[in-house]
Amino acid sequence: MLVSLFVARWAEFDPAAAIAYAQALPGGVARNWALTSAISGWAEKDSAAATSWVQQMPSSPLRDQALQTVVSALAEKDPQSALAFLENLPPGRNRQNLYWPVFSKWTMSDPVAAAERASQLPPGANRDTAWQVVASSWANQDPESALNWANTLPAGQGHMNALQSVLANWAAKDPQKAADVILTLPPGPVRDQSINNVARQWAQTDARAALTWAQSLPAGDGQRNALRSVLASWVQSDPTSAGQFIAGLPPGKTQEEATTAVALQLANSDVQSALEWAQKLPSGPSRQSVLTNIVSQWSEADPQAAANFALQASDVDGRKTLLENVSRQWARNDPAAALAWAGNLSDSAVRDFVFPSVIAVVAESDPREAAKLVSRLSTPEAQTNATAGIVWQWAGSDPQAASKWAASMPEGRIRQQAFESLMNRWTERDPYEAGNWLTSLTVGPSRDAAVSAYARRIVSSEPQTAASWAETIANQSMRESQLESIVVAWLHADPASASAWLNNSSLSAEARARLLSQGQ
Repeated sequence: MLVSLFVARWAEFDPAAAIAYAQALPGGVARNWALTSAISGWAEKDSAAATSWVQQMPSSPLRDQALQTVVSALAEKDPQSALAFLENLPPGRNRQNLYWPVFSKWTMSDPVAAAERASQLPPGANRDTAWQVVASSWANQDPESALNWANTLPAGQGHMNALQSVLANWAAKDPQKAADVILTLPPGPVRDQSINNVARQWAQTDARAALTWAQSLPAGDGQRNALRSVLASWVQSDPTSAGQFIAGLPPGKTQEEATTAVALQLANSDVQSALEWAQKLPSGPSRQSVLTNIVSQWSEADPQAAANFALQASDVDGRKTLLENVSRQWARNDPAAALAWAGNLSDSAVRDFVFPSVIAVVAESDPREAAKLVSRLSTPEAQTNATAGIVWQWAGSDPQAASKWAASMPEGRIRQQAFESLMNRWTERDPYEAGNWLTSLTVGPSRDAAVSAYARRIVSSEPQTAASWAETIANQSMRESQLESIVVAWLHADPASASAWLNNSSLSAEARARLLSQGQ
């Protein structure tokens, strides 16, 4: 900051030397700041020369920032000249931002003239921006006059933005007066958004008064949104008082959202207080949701402590969900530590529940490593779940490698689940290659599982191909069930083709007659 002040002063006397000094600084924020300070000082003494130099700069964010500095300096002395300079610039994506310093400074000295000149701009984004700047700056001085002016603007987005700016600034100064004015507006987006703005800003200074006002609004979405805005602000300034109020709200969406907001705000400063508050809530989904949010946030800062809490939690508080969230988050931040924790759990049932979550996260980045961890699970069910998750992740990046690993497993439930997971993911990525792989499989339960999954995935786009594959399923019960499911969908999409195929299918005459009657 000292360098910036020094360079700005230097540029008033010797701009060339100040600019050269700033340009010689190492690249980064400090250099950019020094350079724009030099341009600002130069523009104070010789705006024409500074403007000419800035226009020679190559197109870049630094040039955009320098232009804003020059325009701001010009607007300080003569906003009309600054606007003329701005309008002579070639169109660019950042030109719209340059209207802010011009009309902001102009409105401070002569809001009526600034408003009149803004309305003379051609319709479009630039005029809308100018109106919004005038509205915001004028409302800081005389909100009633600014509102009267904004109400004269032609209907459209610019008019809505100007009204919003006036009312938002008014709400910051006198929320009660702004609230009274807003209720005189006709129903619509401007009124709805303004109600939210007033509620949020009023709550920062007097939450209870804002609540009283929000509760006095007519019942409906507008009132619910206003209450939500008040509570969101109150939670940030005084989460304890907000929590006490929220606890007395009637059950429903508003209470649930507010409860979660309080929990997260408390957890930012004092996790133990947040947990104590959450555990005083009545048992049920709302309390479970709040605890889940607190523990998830806690996991970022102290996963070991969060995990210990989750282990001690009761089923009523969603113990399994808490453990799963902690383990997943921990594995993303520090997979080695998460694996060590999960592997050392003394309760095998908990270990088998947690480990698949950790393995699934490891599989996102390193499926081969995740595959080595499956053997550490003690039950077939846990191994099945973990294997399916690994194959799903692996097939997203390298389906051939995933298919080789799945095919290396012995026939059984784990292999069947792996094949099904593989087909579900591979068919999303490349159904042709997935179908080719099916031709390499030998008859058996795992092939039947793979074919069934493949047929289900392609039936909406290629019902005849799906039906042809389904007919190769060895298990009769599975084959007939799969075929009937395909035909029902096919009959809805293309009755003629489906009926023709069905008459020559391997299904029994009774099944064909029943399906044909459904399609009629």
